[in-house]
Amino acid sequence: MFAQIRVIQHFMDEIQSQKIFACDVWHLNIENFVQSIQIYFVKNQMLKQCFQRSNLAKRKINRKNEQKLMFQDLIINCPNQEHDNNVKLICFDKSCKTNRLYCMQCNREGMHCSHPQYQYELPILLEHIEKAYQECDHFVNRIKQIIDLVYQSFNQLIGGIREKFQRSKEQFLNLNSKQMNSFFEQVILFKSFEAKIETQITESSQNFQYQLKYLYQDLNISQLNYCQISNSDIQKSQEICQKGYELWLNDNDYLEAIKNFDQALIWNPKNQSALQKKAYCLRLLKQYKEAIQWADKALDIDPKHEDTMKGKGISLFMLEEYKEAIIWIDKALEINPNNKLSLYYKADCLRLLKQYKEAIIQADKALEIDPQYQLALYCKGQCLQTLNQYAEALIFYEKYLKIDPNDQYAKIRKNQCLEALEIK
Repeated sequence: MFAQIRVIQHFMDEIQSQKIFACDVWHLNIENFVQSIQIYFVKNQMLKQCFQRSNLAKRKINRKNEQKLMFQDLIINCPNQEHDNNVKLICFDKSCKTNRLYCMQCNREGMHCSHPQYQYELPILLEHIEKAYQECDHFVNRIKQIIDLVYQSFNQLIGGIREKFQRSKEQFLNLNSKQMNSFFEQVILFKSFEAKIETQITESSQNFQYQLKYLYQDLNISQLNYCQISNSDIQKSQEICQKGYELWLNDNDYLEAIKNFDQALIWNPKNQSALQKKAYCLRLLKQYKEAIQWADKALDIDPKHEDTMKGKGISLFMLEEYKEAIIWIDKALEINPNNKLSLYYKADCLRLLKQYKEAIIQADKALEIDPQYQLALYCKGQCLQTLNQYAEALIFYEKYLKIDPNDQYAKIRKNQCLEALEIK
């Protein structure tokens, strides 16, 4: 019935705005009325889909027309320096050894005459370049996902080792005598386990690194003339990137900032700062998936950049991918273990994964750095409240409210704790 009411309300709004079916509606009984409305919306949805497909087709046509216009004005000199003509044709034959971009004079001289089926006019070039760009992105993302799975398994192993062999003195004293005996037996065996695991991981890691180095050498990057970037291009890229940064920092104009970062990347595709800042702006615009993609590109250039790893972790957090977020926040914390924002996000990920005690440990680390850190105070209060430790939770909600006395959510949680203590 509630679904029917929602449909009716929506339909009445349509009547108000478009005056459709206004004369006939009131003569229908409620079931027929709802059925008529549903049919209307199905038809309306179909029309919308048709319009969307039509608009998509128009955009593709417009894009192709734009490319044609671009090539009308585009002048590419023939790679053969003896020819004064511009490039008109391109060759797609994989086994071809001569220039793939060539002019009509090259064609008259018989170049590529052995494989005419692979020759195309110049306007198809950009379309192919764009397609290759997207395919490369998809491929890189796929192999990154494979490595991420390896890292998840490694984190699982680390967690298991800590779970088996690590207890503080206080935790040990809280065990009963049988548990103490069992734990101590495992501690005695730790050294032999340590040597075995370290040897296996070292050997596997060295083999894998060797394979990666071999694959990289096989790319022959140093022999590719287009991979070399001039100092003037690097300088130009940095200047444009700085303009984008100022738009973001001073004006909060993230869209214009992104346009500048894109321009900077045309001059220098390896400008890590432009990649990282674009990822940051996309995250501020709540475009989290796109932010992750650009953070990955920045990490390709500088795999140890703390802010980029932290930013990727926060984007994953916003997408509710908490386990994956912890992986990247941990990487950031390896570089800077005293970053309170990273510690807070790790704590909140653990809280949302219902690992409340572990979350409290991370929140405490953030509070050691800044005892007035609101995010950590609130997070720890939430964890303690969930663990039914209401008196302790109250302490942290009160600390939080001293800093921000108008936070309604914190007030509600404080009152919940007070009510729970009264019931006890």
